[in-house]
Amino acid sequence: MNRLWLMLLIVLVAVPEPIAADAVGVDFSHQTGEQLYRRFCAACHGRGGQGDGVVAEALSVPVPDLTLLALRNRGRFPAARVAEIVDGRVSFDAHGTRTMPVWGQEFWIEAGADSQAEYTVRAMIERLVNYLRTLQRSNAAEPAE
Repeated sequence: MNRLWLMLLIVLVAVPEPIAADAVGVDFSHQTGEQLYRRFCAACHGRGGQGDGVVAEALSVPVPDLTLLALRNRGRFPAARVAEIVDGRVSFDAHGTRTMPVWGQEFWIEAGADSQAEYTVRAMIERLVNYLRTLQRSNAAEPAE
């Protein structure tokens, strides 16, 4: 069982809401940023992005509050950096081990693992990052990069 399906299983069992519908055969590539967030991120990061998801307590590392990304970056939402982290295929050794799934790899495999899949992955991550921008606290949201 690949990691994407394992993470989906965890989310589907842990999150009693509409996203718990049968995920087998679902094409995630055309979902909105909010739909992607709810399906792949909310179990850990919480529905509002504050790090209080139902799985967060079971993790050994505190889950970051995604509503503070702009505030922690002097009022500017770091879209490119967020995209790199979500994608996860570029290693950030200085930050220690990675506990978050490597969504770029997982999305790429699910999209067919070919050159067209890379475009699909980038579009999905862009929509997800744009949704995360909307979660920023109002005093922290400023036009991004």
